[in-house]
Amino acid sequence: METTALQPPVKKYKTFMYHTSVEWKSERQGFLRSEGKPEIYVSSPPEFKGIPGVWSPEDFFVASAEMCTMSTFLSFGGRKGIPLKSYKSTAEGTLENVDGKYRFTKISVKPEVVVGREWTQEQVEEVFHQTHDNCLIANSMSATVTIEPTIIFA
Repeated sequence: METTALQPPVKKYKTFMYHTSVEWKSERQGFLRSEGKPEIYVSSPPEFKGIPGVWSPEDFFVASAEMCTMSTFLSFGGRKGIPLKSYKSTAEGTLENVDGKYRFTKISVKPEVVVGREWTQEQVEEVFHQTHDNCLIANSMSATVTIEPTIIFA
């Protein structure tokens, strides 16, 4: 009698594609576009001869980690029924010269959440741990991304 080993089914994951375009205007500035979204005026940052007050790739890089942190926290917290009253955050990215090339070495995301008193500090911290482990943007970066939450109960 012949036996066959059963193999667990292979989990298939979806693949997603995101499209953008940039059009140069003059000097170090242009327009960032994505279909169905407002265009954004972009430039190099002032420290790299860009225009002050205009979004730069460096701004977007730090903001993408911050936005993903919020989205991931809302996703995990929503599934667990977190009694969230408010969420706001700031983020800071450190750009350093490493081996002759500039790169982001760390990004610190500092969310401040207000949560209902029916949850404990440990429960909210657990959602932040899951957020840190599952933020797809932060997981895609070589920079170290940390989350430093302030949790307020109301």
